Amino acid sequence: MLRRLLDDPRITSVRTIARRALPEHAKLRHVVCDLRSPEARSHLSGVDVLWHLAFQLWRTGSVAEMESMNVGGSRNLLAASPRRIVLASSASVYGAWPDNPLPIDETHIPRPNRECVYAIQKLFVESLCADVAPTAVLRISAVLGPTMDPAIRKATLGLRRGVPAMRGVSQAVQFLDEEDAARALHEAGLRDVTGPVNIGTADWMNENEIAAVAGARVIRLPRRAWLLLSEAGFRLRLLPFGVDRASLMAGPLAMSIGRAEQALRWRPTATSKDVLSLVLSRS
Repeated sequence: MLRRLLDDPRITSVRTIARRALPEHAKLRHVVCDLRSPEARSHLSGVDVLWHLAFQLWRTGSVAEMESMNVGGSRNLLAASPRRIVLASSASVYGAWPDNPLPIDETHIPRPNRECVYAIQKLFVESLCADVAPTAVLRISAVLGPTMDPAIRKATLGLRRGVPAMRGVSQAVQFLDEEDAARALHEAGLRDVTGPVNIGTADWMNENEIAAVAGARVIRLPRRAWLLLSEAGFRLRLLPFGVDRASLMAGPLAMSIGRAEQALRWRPTATSKDVLSLVLSRS
C-alpha cells in the first residue's frame, strides 16, 4: 500500500506512523510512535486523506487493552482532523449467521458475532470515522499474500491438517490477494466515495471446496464444541486465535463487490481459489 502511494505522481507527500522504522523516501515523512500518542495526532494533523489501516487483529491481553488500541487509538487519529478518511474495515462486521444472504451487499445491516471483539470494534470505529469526516469504509474479506499477518499464515497453513466447520451450517469464504486489497484502498482515497464498500472476490468457497484445495478433510463439530475447543487452544498457545475467530464459521460471510466495481472501478485480479491455492503451494 505504501509503495503505491509513494509511486503515485498525484500524491505529493505521505505522512506515516508505525512502531517500526521505514526506508527513507523523498515524499515520505515517517514517525515511529504508538497510535495513541500525542505525537501521532500531531504528525497527521490536517492531512487531506487519512488511510486508517492500524488495528489490533488479535487478543494479546485483555479486551480492555485491545479496545484501548483500536478505539482509543482511532479517536486519537481522528482528533488530527483529516479532511477525508479511508478506513480498512472488515467483512466480519456483518457477522457470520446461517440466515445471511449470499452474497451480502452494503445494504445488509451489520450484526457482528458477540464473540468477535475485533468485528464489534471495527463497526464502532466505522461510526467514529463517519462522524468526523467523509469516510469510505472498505469492508475487506480475508487477505492472503506474502506479507500477510503471521497468525493468518499459521491458520491458513493449518487447513492442510483439516478444515473446521460447524455442524448444520455451510460456510462461504472469500480469499483476497493482498495486492488487490492495496489497489482498492489506493483507489478509495483518490475518488469521491463515501459509505461502506465491500472488497472481496467475485467468487467464494465453502468448507468442502477449501478442503479440496488444501488436500484435507472437513472436521464438523457443533458450534459450542468449536467455540470451546478454539478458545482452549488459544489459551494454551496452540492456536493463533480463539472464540473470536471461530465464531466466524457460524454461517456464510461472502460479499457482493458490485459497488466496488462501479464506485472504485475496481475488480480483483484473482479468484478465492487461486489465492488460497497459491499460498498453500508456496509454503
